[in-house]
Amino acid sequence: GIFRQDFNACLVFISVAMASLSDQSIVVGGGLAGMSAANTILENGGSVVLLDKSFFCGGNSTKATSGINGANTRTQRDKGIKDSADLFTSDTLKGGAKKPELAKLLCENSGADVEWLMDKFNLDLSLVARLGGHSAPRTHRGKERFPGMTITYALIQMVEKIAEKTDKAKIITKARVTELIMSGGACTGCIYEKGGA
Repeated sequence: GIFRQDFNACLVFISVAMASLSDQSIVVGGGLAGMSAANTILENGGSVVLLDKSFFCGGNSTKATSGINGANTRTQRDKGIKDSADLFTSDTLKGGAKKPELAKLLCENSGADVEWLMDKFNLDLSLVARLGGHSAPRTHRGKERFPGMTITYALIQMVEKIAEKTDKAKIITKARVTELIMSGGACTGCIYEKGGA
């Protein structure tokens, strides 16, 4: 069937740290970006409905086997690794990034984002490696075999825990968003098909 999810809300695709949040928000996608957005909304006192087209959340993020990149992190500093957001941005642009302003923003926030994952979700990201395309060791992981799964599941579990105990969070799976509801140039909701991808 087709459902309408209509709130005085904003549609969130990636980090919402710089967006002004209304009381209720909709997040489309339950991978690392979507779960980061949902957790950020909840941290800031908002309510969130997360829609994912799959039967379960996690997306491609759970398949990541290398780790997560961050520049000028506490872990790097503790290990004496010299790195910066500017160097990370330069590496990213050399790799063919098509939106330099987005690459710069992501690289500038990457260190704080990695530290947020460690501090908020008690994740071990104490191992740092230099992987292809990077000028410095900046790929963070713990001792687990599949860091993407470990990181993403920690964020999923936090949203699920809040959803079980309060009405501040709701996860709807098998929900494919088909249309955004716009009002005055702002997204105020969406229409989705329930049933799976």
